[in-house]
Amino acid sequence: MIRRLQENQMGEKLAQASPNKTKIAICTLVRICLVIVICFAGVRGLSGLKLWFSSLKGMIIFCVLFVIGLVWGLYPLIHLRDLLIFYENGICINKRKYFFSEIGTIGFCDYQTGILTHQMMQTDLRNFDVTYLSRPKRAYNQAYLN
Repeated sequence: MIRRLQENQMGEKLAQASPNKTKIAICTLVRICLVIVICFAGVRGLSGLKLWFSSLKGMIIFCVLFVIGLVWGLYPLIHLRDLLIFYENGICINKRKYFFSEIGTIGFCDYQTGILTHQMMQTDLRNFDVTYLSRPKRAYNQAYLN
């Protein structure tokens, strides 16, 4: 009942930004390639891999490090669920609803770390990472500035 009431108070849906699947796929691919290169460099090629797998201790260490690397490499895939929806009276980001009275003003900030560009949606309440969303600034402008 409360959820339905909250949806009615948000007003009409104006625009939305969905996940940028291409960017997520490229980031995941680059990370996985980096994990593979680091693992093979660490064991010194295929001949060194035989040495690692010659004992149980070496196999366990290699497998644990490889699994940790894969978890890091596959991390961008969690952003496939990201969603930003702009309503008349607020926003919904990743299934959490915020009214404008709670979050205050909205601004966007791009910053670069190395070759990667990150994008943040800044509010008075907190900053939201919208890096893996497809054109969130455009959706904001379409919703409130047109």
